[in-house]
Amino acid sequence: MRNTPLAPPIEQRDTSELFEDLCVALRNVGGCWFPIDDGRAAEFIGEVQQIHTELVSRQVDVSERISRLSDETSWQMQPLLRECIEYPKSVPYVRDKDGVRRSFRCPICNVREVPDREGIWLCDLCLAKALESVQNRIPSTGLVLFRTYNESKRCKHADPKR
Repeated sequence: MRNTPLAPPIEQRDTSELFEDLCVALRNVGGCWFPIDDGRAAEFIGEVQQIHTELVSRQVDVSERISRLSDETSWQMQPLLRECIEYPKSVPYVRDKDGVRRSFRCPICNVREVPDREGIWLCDLCLAKALESVQNRIPSTGLVLFRTYNESKRCKHADPKR
């Protein structure tokens, strides 16, 4: 099997080829759920930045192709491109059509974002419902409540009755 030839340097590529390379690079960034934790993300983001810089130097408008890419992927690509360009000042996360960042979508309601990555992974509304469910010992959709007598399986603040 032959080796795949290396792509020519960005400045030597045709503009139409650069459009597609930009789309591929943006999709690669989108595949990184948590760019700050993913070692490959910085490489993909750097590629987006380099290609975009070259297209800007050629005075080419990318907005139409980025809009079409948004339709193709169901992701909001314009904000992703903007965040890639601003990186490391901002971290690029993929937003679905409704504007919610995929990596932060609440796993219970699947509608809102969780407030942050630290601690509990529920949006404020679902967290309130979960708290009510635990306090009142009533079932809640999407949560599993259980009692255990094994200390190693309990939260540090809990006892056999809580």
